[in-house]
Amino acid sequence: MTDAPQPPQQSKPAVPAAPAAPAARSVEEIKRDPLVAQACARSGDAIIGAKEFAGEISLTVARDRIADVARAFRDDGFNYLVDLSGVDYSKYPAWTGERFGVSYTLYSFTKNNRVRLKVTTDESTPIPSVTSVWKTANWHERETFDMFGIVFDGHPNLERILMWEGFNGHPLRKDFPIRGIDTGARIYPEVFPEGGGPKAGSTGKDVKDVNIYKGEWKHYGTWPVAEIQQRAAIGGQPPAPELAGVVAETAKPTEEAPWHDPEKALPERMELAKAGSLKDKLFAAMAQTDCTACGWDCEGYAEALAKGETKDITLCVPGEDETESMLKQLMAGAGKA
Repeated sequence: MTDAPQPPQQSKPAVPAAPAAPAARSVEEIKRDPLVAQACARSGDAIIGAKEFAGEISLTVARDRIADVARAFRDDGFNYLVDLSGVDYSKYPAWTGERFGVSYTLYSFTKNNRVRLKVTTDESTPIPSVTSVWKTANWHERETFDMFGIVFDGHPNLERILMWEGFNGHPLRKDFPIRGIDTGARIYPEVFPEGGGPKAGSTGKDVKDVNIYKGEWKHYGTWPVAEIQQRAAIGGQPPAPELAGVVAETAKPTEEAPWHDPEKALPERMELAKAGSLKDKLFAAMAQTDCTACGWDCEGYAEALAKGETKDITLCVPGEDETESMLKQLMAGAGKA
């Protein structure tokens, strides 16, 4: 019996290779792009860098020339300033340039396209205002000043626009506390009502100023750490578990407290503190996260226990049973059970 003839196998068509990504254009090639060529030619050496991303062009401008470059682009059809915003590069990995950047997003209705200009500056050098080019820059620059502390030279009225005059700090800087800070009455109780910020007449401005809230202030709470510490002081109130997952920047070993390391196991921490005082040993028994769920940082809670300011050994939420057991043992050994 012979095998039945098999149909001829058809070979699969070859899959064409994906086209290679186009090579990135150089700075000079980008500056010659028809979209920006005329404005760049008028700006000369004020354009010191250029990049493309997602089909959009970004041009880096010499800081002291930004108003001239902005005017050149406006005259070339980019007459709409979409946005002007600050950037704090201080926490960017491997960043070596100046701390702050300001980005100007421009749009041309006739060209139906965007261009981005960018300048950088340090903490003390002003950037020329572009309010003479686009009037809408007025509030954009005020907000950037308010949130980052970047100063715009030549602005007609550079004052805060979201926070009040006298507010402590600039909220979008990378070093501004994520939790926020005490404000208003909690810093200036002699000026502001309880729980409030500026009211009409309280800042020296005209009472008709529409930017000043004129109603009655409602109490909006207490700074979390202060609230928890107050509760702990008046009777061992339960800790705040919502803070227990926090590992603060202060949670790292020092020469005086080598055990202050959340990566070290409890036995290793206790060994490092064995020759120390009762406070040191109590400190070493904590979870070392400085989360403040107990109302203190780790060292503060240890000191409060050692001095008898609190006898509650159950407040270290991240340390769980391990920490509580060690605290019980240490307090008993010191006759403070």
